Amino acid sequence: RYSILPILTLDGIIAYDIIEGPVTSERFVQFLQEHVLPLTNPYHGPCSVLVLDNCRIHHSEEVRRVVED
Repeated sequence: RYSILPILTLDGIIAYDIIEGPVTSERFVQFLQEHVLPLTNPYHGPCSVLVLDNCRIHHSEEVRRVVED
């Protein structure tokens, strides 16, 4: 099995990662650090809002810390 982690914007998918197996909390944080956060900007700029659904791995303190830093 494989899992796909895409970065979806109003312009479509701008980056993604395909991994073997399920997405763990650690793997999701790594994806944020390597693929998502380098493409973000301060608020009011383009790509400045991160929207996550209610998936359990999206709500860890590590995710909050990485995004807020």
